[in-house]
Amino acid sequence: MKKNVLKKFAAAALAAATVMSSMSVMAFADEAGESAETKGSVTITKYMSTSGTGDTLSTENYTGAAPTGEEYKLLKNVEFAYVKVGERVQVDTATSDSSQTEIQYTVTDENFLDAIGIKKAEVNKNFTQKTLNEKVSSSANKTKVINFVNTYKGANKKSTDENGTASFTGLDLNALYVFAETDATNAALASDGSKVNVTKVSVPFLVSLPFTGQDGKTVKELKVYPKNSTGEDMIDKKIVEGETEKVTTAANIGDTVNYKVAYSVPVTENGLESLIITDTMSKGLTFNKSSNSVTVYNGETKVDSKNYNIVNHGDSQTGEQIITITFTSEYCQSLATDSTQEFTITYTATLNEKAVLGQAGNTNKVQLTYKNKGEEEKTIIPDKDKEVKVFTYGIDLTKQGEGGDKLSGVEFKLTDGNNEINVLKSGDAYYPSNDTKASSTVTTDNNGEIHIRGLKPGTYKLTETKTKDGYVLLKDPVEIVITPSTKADEVAKGVVSAFVGTKEVTMNADNGSDTAIVPLTVVNSKGFNLPATGGRGIALFTIAGIAIVAAAGSLLFMRKRSK
Repeated sequence: MKKNVLKKFAAAALAAATVMSSMSVMAFADEAGESAETKGSVTITKYMSTSGTGDTLSTENYTGAAPTGEEYKLLKNVEFAYVKVGERVQVDTATSDSSQTEIQYTVTDENFLDAIGIKKAEVNKNFTQKTLNEKVSSSANKTKVINFVNTYKGANKKSTDENGTASFTGLDLNALYVFAETDATNAALASDGSKVNVTKVSVPFLVSLPFTGQDGKTVKELKVYPKNSTGEDMIDKKIVEGETEKVTTAANIGDTVNYKVAYSVPVTENGLESLIITDTMSKGLTFNKSSNSVTVYNGETKVDSKNYNIVNHGDSQTGEQIITITFTSEYCQSLATDSTQEFTITYTATLNEKAVLGQAGNTNKVQLTYKNKGEEEKTIIPDKDKEVKVFTYGIDLTKQGEGGDKLSGVEFKLTDGNNEINVLKSGDAYYPSNDTKASSTVTTDNNGEIHIRGLKPGTYKLTETKTKDGYVLLKDPVEIVITPSTKADEVAKGVVSAFVGTKEVTMNADNGSDTAIVPLTVVNSKGFNLPATGGRGIALFTIAGIAIVAAAGSLLFMRKRSK
């Protein structure tokens, strides 16, 4: 009987020091050995994890070793705090037929009891390590305990430093402390300061020192290594052409541009509350809101359109189109907690007549806005250099006579090689069009000018088919070649060069774009003068005839008078 009592006492003493970690806490300890020190310490070294998993560790398995491996990355700016909530006591738990002594804990804070789901009236009563351990580690009590520690007046708070470490010293031995991770909103990698998004904070844990570690030595200086579950939020937009994804492209007005938005959303253990994608298209792009245009995938699974709403409206001041894709709250709440959700959205837009020419480009900006329960709303915007653009260009033709006269009504046919390009005139310019009224004929206006807008790089020909009376048609088509730059930095900026025939020309600027419009002047000449057949001879004969008639009349008059 006595041997049994001793066994029970030894087991109770071993379990007395309560060190509980979250799913993501691994607790280890330095060798402390026997010490005359009357104070203890807890040093927390914070790591990140993308797995969202971890193990708890009992005190008898405590070694003091830090985790190793490339997957373990230190986090700074994570706040921890602790509150003293009780004392370790030795309690006589003998029954009528046996004698027994064990270690328990007197809880002296009624609000702590409330947070772990025990009636406040139980304050100053004793509880076993097992009871307290189960209550604190319960997922149902996690948030309540964190709030208790975070709002406790006089709580000892400290954030992890550049080494991912926060040290708390001067802890009373045989006291009971609750530790909690109180703020991870500013969490960043200790290595380079990169922000991380914490999806799951470590659960609160109890500490009572000293205790005996795996090596049999007494531990007063405790080291714990909790991990945060983290997920990266990200959004990226690309233009898709076949199997190629790019940031920029060139197009004719009327062409369809395919877009792909990839983004990831970290969902915390509390769940996702809202999710919105906002796309702002410049006035030169028209969003195609058709069922065939928009598709949404979560991973490999297509998201039913009933789970999101699409709204688009124009900005009266800028002319931009603003498209929002808002996911329903039901769908957001259905997503797995403590995870990172990977989404892909594809849709199309058409380059329209309001498109700007040259390097200014027709932009398409996207942003991700989401909110996890209990957290502030976050908005993620891609870097400026990842902003997608569609480039297009133009041709300005001026038709002159020999003396510099502007020739109106002169007609040309526009082709890209051998294929006619149909255009429609809107305002003072022609634009590529698939309208049934469109034609490949362009005509000079009263100023002798033709303005063609919305052409991608390529080879174009203007063939003169009708000119002013007395002028000679051009013998050959005029060839215009618009060529993109081969320099990577200029390609991204939409820089092009132009040739008319074999001669390189300097392109005109337009709205701040240096290489936007190809200038072209066509001079028509009149035909050679032709002899006016018989015109001068007839006049001479007429004059002579009149003179003869006059002389004859005068002679006849003189004869009559002489008689």
